[in-house]
Amino acid sequence: MPQDPKALQQKWTARITHARAHWSAFHKRVRHNRNTVAGFNWNADPTSKDFYSLRANLIHGTISAVLPNVYARNPEISTTPLNTGADLKLFCRTLEAVTNRALENAQLKNRAKSTVRAALTCSFGILKVMYQRDPSKDSYIQGRINDAQENLLLIEELEQDLDDRDQSHHHDAKRAELDQLIGSFYERSELASAEGLVIDRVLTENLLIDPSICEFWDYTDADWICQVIPMKRAQAEALYKKNLANAKIYQPAQGESSHKKARRLASMHMDASKSPVSDDQQIAVLEIWDRATQRVYTMVEGATEWLREPYSPPRAGERWYPFFLLPYQVVDGQFVGPSLVDLTERLQDEHNEARDRFNQHRDLCIPGWVASADINEKTIKKHADSRFGEITIVDTEGKPLNQVIIPRGHPKIDPIVYDTSAVRYDWEQVTGLQDAARSTVVRPKTATEANILQRALSGRVFEFKDQIEDWLQEIAQYSAQVLLQELTSEQVERYMGAPVTRTTMVDGKLTITKEKTYDWPTLTKDRIFDMVDLRIRAGTTGAPDGMEEKEGWLKVLPMITNLSIQIQNLQARGMDYEHIRNLLRETVLRYDDRIDSNLFIPNVEKQAEGYVDPNFGVNLFSERRQRVNSEISNERNSLKEEISNDAGGK
Repeated sequence: MPQDPKALQQKWTARITHARAHWSAFHKRVRHNRNTVAGFNWNADPTSKDFYSLRANLIHGTISAVLPNVYARNPEISTTPLNTGADLKLFCRTLEAVTNRALENAQLKNRAKSTVRAALTCSFGILKVMYQRDPSKDSYIQGRINDAQENLLLIEELEQDLDDRDQSHHHDAKRAELDQLIGSFYERSELASAEGLVIDRVLTENLLIDPSICEFWDYTDADWICQVIPMKRAQAEALYKKNLANAKIYQPAQGESSHKKARRLASMHMDASKSPVSDDQQIAVLEIWDRATQRVYTMVEGATEWLREPYSPPRAGERWYPFFLLPYQVVDGQFVGPSLVDLTERLQDEHNEARDRFNQHRDLCIPGWVASADINEKTIKKHADSRFGEITIVDTEGKPLNQVIIPRGHPKIDPIVYDTSAVRYDWEQVTGLQDAARSTVVRPKTATEANILQRALSGRVFEFKDQIEDWLQEIAQYSAQVLLQELTSEQVERYMGAPVTRTTMVDGKLTITKEKTYDWPTLTKDRIFDMVDLRIRAGTTGAPDGMEEKEGWLKVLPMITNLSIQIQNLQARGMDYEHIRNLLRETVLRYDDRIDSNLFIPNVEKQAEGYVDPNFGVNLFSERRQRVNSEISNERNSLKEEISNDAGGK
């Protein structure tokens, strides 16, 4: 019985529709949280005070304070071999350097910081790691490396617009743009074909996960994950070589901000259900990663065929999904945990409400006077218009002055009513940020107290920081596995440099050899996944404590130097130095577990093999001078003995 080719697509359409309904409430909350952090009121006049109605945006300030404490720099990657029987030191060093360089070129820091900010705002953030090679074969990459292939896609897009009769009123502008693009292409201002590791950030609401997943960390075991990609119709047609005039217009779920909604409605000249999609309007491309079948399906909402034939990623990592999710908080038995905005929104409203009412109360305390109705109005006006130092004469008609005109009273301000210390205490309990960390010291604190607060901050945010390092470790492991499959030895040599020429002394003869600077084997997938283990050194992503680290290093440096000298002396004598080596390793570990103790152990094996250090010429000259002096001394003594013998015989 022949199978209907559209049956599978209809099945996936039903799954995506169900997933959209399942996650709609959460996605609406995500957009609300973003608007809360931004604080803009797009329904108000942009020039009025109501446009930014928040008196104090504490949530945004807290996010800005947390971010540098948990992620301030790229992590330090440490590579260790899993197979202890093989000598993989050079290979581990090569893989470590290549992975670090590739992640840096992929702008990991910017992407990761944006994802951490998304986790604080939207409950969790998402990164997608891919390798760019060919636009027609790669999965969708938003932040592609600029090359000539991008220009070719734009040229095809403009050519299709010129063939479209509905775009005839734009033909002159399109033709001029096409001429400029072709001229740029022939000038070869960019690489013909760039390739490399690419990291994309995916918006939280643009990733649909199989609704059957209950707990967050089970997302890697989900049957499928779908990325929703808003894309211009012309761009999609040029990329996938399909006519998408009947595709459904992409409409974000309810809860979009008013300025975006107004801009979207202004671009729609007629009802979407009665008109085809225009050139600049967006459609929703769906990239579905099905773990059950190990296939990737690409479709568009409203179309009746695949945008490209289903395929399997040729060089994926051991962890099949390229999506990496970072949560802020994890709740047992639930997929979505509270974000920082969810935890503090009511506290911010309470704080701002107390401050607003205090200012309203303060506005009531405007100085003024209360006068008797019998007083002359001209006298009152003169009293109101009096200048500094002027004597005002009031006709009281025989009454005491304090009975005719007196200062106006005002409601007394009770500071306890408007005290926000309780809100501040709750804020610190929820966020873990103390006064010193937020730069809002309420009362004077000593340096010791500030240090204690900083330690408390480190302990409170440690869980989130630990999750970030685990998340970065997964990204590094996956990236290394992809790079091992994609890069050739010639590409690795550009990272590591050409072999280095070494001069050695063997049996009294100088020998020139070439030393390898990298090791890049060609292995199967299974072998690659089992060879090495990449780790993120703990604590390498946060902001460094400059003074404390310098003081600690100055204290431990003499001990490390002393132990290193002892090891060198024992090595030179051929004695066992393992106990000193263990002591050095433990000392460095207690100081900072990010430092490799092997870096401080002298290597005398190369000298035993005839390795020539930078002082080789000086040492060689010194040895020759000593040998010549010794020979001269021996000859002189021998000559003296001969003369003495001859004299005695005579």
